[in-house]
Amino acid sequence: MKPPGVLEHAINLSTVAVRLIEPAERERWDELMRAHHYLGLKALVGRSLRYVAHCEGQWLALLGWASAAKKCAARDAWIGWPAPLQWQRIGLLANNARFVLLPGPRVPNLASKILAANLARLSADWLSVHGQPLLLAETFVDPTRFAGTCYRAANWIDVGATRGFAKTNATYIEHGQPKRILVYPLVRQARAILCSPLPHARLPRVPAQSLELSAGQAQTLLERLGNLPETRSQQGRRHRLASVLAVAVCAFISGARNSAAMGQWAERASQPLLRSLRCRWDARRARFIAPSEPTLRRVLAKLPVQQLQPILGDWLQTPGQGSR
Repeated sequence: MKPPGVLEHAINLSTVAVRLIEPAERERWDELMRAHHYLGLKALVGRSLRYVAHCEGQWLALLGWASAAKKCAARDAWIGWPAPLQWQRIGLLANNARFVLLPGPRVPNLASKILAANLARLSADWLSVHGQPLLLAETFVDPTRFAGTCYRAANWIDVGATRGFAKTNATYIEHGQPKRILVYPLVRQARAILCSPLPHARLPRVPAQSLELSAGQAQTLLERLGNLPETRSQQGRRHRLASVLAVAVCAFISGARNSAAMGQWAERASQPLLRSLRCRWDARRARFIAPSEPTLRRVLAKLPVQQLQPILGDWLQTPGQGSR
């Protein structure tokens, strides 16, 4: 009697398929990963997906995906995105945290075949489960154990090495074991889309409540916008020009393409964000007040978004903004 998950004959690559596991298979998947992956398994960080590669109903390999690393110097340099866009778009990346072939028969190119099949459906599955697509996949390979052959055969790109640190709670501890960083664009021009300051059709809208700026990022933005001349009359002016424009800029890079959308975005902006942008404080209501849609429309009518783009680009590319 053959053990579960082991084929008695050679594998036909054309019959190998990759699918998401069923909820009832979670325990089996976790047990096999702990037993056969050299790192074992504690948890998949953040958002995650678990896959199984199978042939004729028998399990051949397991793949686990998790949220991408928040910071990775070599990867971030390869993408070319500035800090304000990185925190906004990091959710468009996922990390192949686990991949293991289970005991059983082997044929040439099995691992790369499985990996390619997984990549072909990864973004659609992520969208279905987590509500947004993916543009880029990443993985870390320990060069003392592996050459990353199956990744390279599946056209992954080596972008450098980690610095040899691991995150423990809120701090990073040096472990002295740098890993190679490999990435795989899931769409054409993934890098250009991820680092572009302009909204793109493939970029999901960013909810106002989830957008954050560090104190340094907000201060730098307000300083640049503060150099623009005031075009409004003194009468009825309730918001600082730099604050109105800063709200418009944040709404713009979050996907709002006109004053109506910006007004709706501003209404949902969090209090910490409005405070960092120095919006007007309403003592009676004890809260910061965002500029309204008519205010945004009137200001942008005299200073169109196109005129803000050079300032936006300069701000995004400014080093040392106190990035998170």
